[in-house]
Amino acid sequence: MEELIKYFESLEERIATLEAQLATLEAEMDELQSRPAPEPQVVEKEVIKEVVVEKPVEVIKEVVVEKPVVVAAPIVEPEPAPVKEGPQPVKEETVSPKAAVYGKAVEDIRQAISLGDRFLYQRELFDQNAELMQRTLTELNELGSFDEAVAHINRFGWDTESSTYQQFIVTLHRRFG
Repeated sequence: MEELIKYFESLEERIATLEAQLATLEAEMDELQSRPAPEPQVVEKEVIKEVVVEKPVEVIKEVVVEKPVVVAAPIVEPEPAPVKEGPQPVKEETVSPKAAVYGKAVEDIRQAISLGDRFLYQRELFDQNAELMQRTLTELNELGSFDEAVAHINRFGWDTESSTYQQFIVTLHRRFG
């Protein structure tokens, strides 16, 4: 029985301690409720949005169909009916010597560059810089002669013995004749 009495006494002590803590908390709560509400504080937040601007990629599909050059090839037109007059005249197609060597002349140098050559020139002559190549082609189109064009590209210091350079020179011939 003594044990029960000791147990109840310890419970009474614990209850008294808890009641004291409860009274303290109630007093603190009353004090907080009597205080005026704090002013709302504006907290600035920095919002960073990543903006990605994609440049449209210009895809140039170019099909270059080169027709074989026929020099002085006779073109015979069919005769509508036998005529007793002399033989019919033969038409000949004439091609300039430069066109026979370099190909058909073009107004814009880009017309003379196939897709494969475009990649070749960009890689080997313009160090993978597509913008530099496009700007240079535009500048070359604005020049008045082949000699001016060669002087313009010599500023790049390209190896004039390379096959890519020689091929580019042929392209310039097509533009300037």
